[in-house]
Amino acid sequence: MKGPQYSDPADGIQLLRAAAWFGPACYGMLSLLWYFMLDKGWISGGVFALLLVLNLPLTVLGIFVIHRAVGSAAVGLVHTIFAVGDMPLEPTYPRQDVLIARGQYAEAADWFRDHIRIEPGDHDARLRLAQLLESHLHGYDEAERLYLEIRKAEPPADRRQQMRAANGLIDVYRKTGRKDRLKVELARFVDRYGGTPFADGAARELKELKEADLTSESRHSPR
Repeated sequence: MKGPQYSDPADGIQLLRAAAWFGPACYGMLSLLWYFMLDKGWISGGVFALLLVLNLPLTVLGIFVIHRAVGSAAVGLVHTIFAVGDMPLEPTYPRQDVLIARGQYAEAADWFRDHIRIEPGDHDARLRLAQLLESHLHGYDEAERLYLEIRKAEPPADRRQQMRAANGLIDVYRKTGRKDRLKVELARFVDRYGGTPFADGAARELKELKEADLTSESRHSPR
């Protein structure tokens, strides 16, 4: 029967840490417990000696139990945070990210375009490209087109992608001063995602725009 195998170096390091922190304390506490029981007359000297001998295997067992329990709890926490099995993690684009970090935004955009031509169903890549165009390259028309492609995609993009595309359109119309389109998108966002903090913010902005329009009309109306 083989003992536990630790092929992952990080797992082995965690086990050593558990042994260093828990081992001495466990061994000492067990020894004190056996001595307390001997002092109270609950066990004989022979039993006390036997328990001292068993201290080491009991401590080793305790170390493995603590290590496994902590590892399982950590995995469970990560699954809860990232909703494993419910919401997949967003894909990464290492080459494009390196170019963006270097300030080579146009080159990164070209890499995203090439990727989308090869993987037309990758809406996360569309989102990343649209955000790059909007934030660094002033490519608002192309960004708008990409966001609308996500909205009209077949099969449909998931809810997260659609929400981000809607939010992206709002940003584009806000930055380009297209107030009519901005009001339409804000109203659509409120209607579709009502009850979320994002929708509440969109509702406030829409209200402010309408109030500003009324104020502007009153100033220009004949008296």
